[in-house]
Amino acid sequence: MDYELQFKIYKDKKMTKYLKENSEWYKYLNRSADNYKRFLSGFKKHNQEIRTVKFNEVVDTLDTINSIFKIIN
Repeated sequence: MDYELQFKIYKDKKMTKYLKENSEWYKYLNRSADNYKRFLSGFKKHNQEIRTVKFNEVVDTLDTINSIFKIIN
């Protein structure tokens, strides 16, 4: 992996964490710097999935709180 690519990845802590959790990307990034676009696409998709899960958890929590208030009244 060339230094410019490493610098781009390691300056963003979330991207670094994603790379460490999905180590198969090391193989692709070492083979060709052109795979960086695929890596970014996977990273963005992963972040979107995390946001969706967190949003759904918040909605579930609010539904639970709403149900509790209905029972109390």
